[in-house]
Amino acid sequence: MLAQLGGQLITSVRNGHSVTDPLLTRCPLNYERTFYPYGYPARIRSNSPLTLQAAESSWGTYRQLEDEPPLDIRLLISDSDSLKCVEPPVFRSQGHLLSIVADRENFASLDLQCGFAFGWATTATAKNQGYFRQCLLDVMVYPLLEIRNLVSLHAACLIFQGKGTLLAGASGAGKSSLSYACARRGWTFVSDDTSAFRRNLSEPRVIGHPHKFRFRDNAATLFPELKGHACAISGYGKPTVEVLTHTIAAIQTAEESSVDAIVFLNRHDHKSGPPQLLPLTTDESWERLSASIWAVQMTSFEERLEALERLLAVPTFEMRYSELAPAIGLLEGLLPELPD
Repeated sequence: MLAQLGGQLITSVRNGHSVTDPLLTRCPLNYERTFYPYGYPARIRSNSPLTLQAAESSWGTYRQLEDEPPLDIRLLISDSDSLKCVEPPVFRSQGHLLSIVADRENFASLDLQCGFAFGWATTATAKNQGYFRQCLLDVMVYPLLEIRNLVSLHAACLIFQGKGTLLAGASGAGKSSLSYACARRGWTFVSDDTSAFRRNLSEPRVIGHPHKFRFRDNAATLFPELKGHACAISGYGKPTVEVLTHTIAAIQTAEESSVDAIVFLNRHDHKSGPPQLLPLTTDESWERLSASIWAVQMTSFEERLEALERLLAVPTFEMRYSELAPAIGLLEGLLPELPD
């Protein structure tokens, strides 16, 4: 029988002496389920249903694509009475270890080599499900998948006439608005912001987030049908509007896609006039795309960089544009001409 004594969890009693567990290593993990982020298995365990609720929101719609040993993720909830809203976490790594620290009560540690992570959060943090997912649970899983299988790219992905296209660019480049406009026009939507390149395959393919669009808070000025959707502050402080794709009529989705072209978006250097597509050299594309790669002191860092070389074998362009409709028209003229 488990009980509390002076803030320490009692795990056994022998000859009248309590053996305590000050590190809470034996806290019962009664809530457990396997999810498939990007199609890969991750076993999520916790002492609270709030963790599984968050995992369901992040990955409940993904189907299993790969059969391999699952990641071991343990995210526990403390009974702290703290009500404060914590800041975005700090990330630090040495060797095969990665630390994620928001404060002394909200943190996680990852063993990148073993596919293992554990963390703690307060009840108040876990109830703020947006922050809890973005700043703790999700980032306990994605780095482990990066080490094993993937390269995360700051790029939307859509399919037009069977050709998959990455729309790459930094925050504010217009990935979400352009991808939504393409999807409304009949393109197949795969992801609006991040695409996971499956680096262990012979042909370049990515997995996306086709289950929701995420917009800036002014999205309704471009798309009036989005008026009325609630705006929330993301875990990293950005006002964000999330819209589930199944609530939008006539949007076609796919979980993954081939990569037949990469288009880097640039709307800051093009204030007016027709859009332009400028071919990029491999070196130019490498410099832009490698910004997505975070360094670790492991061989997988070099493996991910090598994987980009294969990805950059596809045609790459910069598109300078100011209006959505002409930009989409330019892309629709380009993609059917690409080699199969």
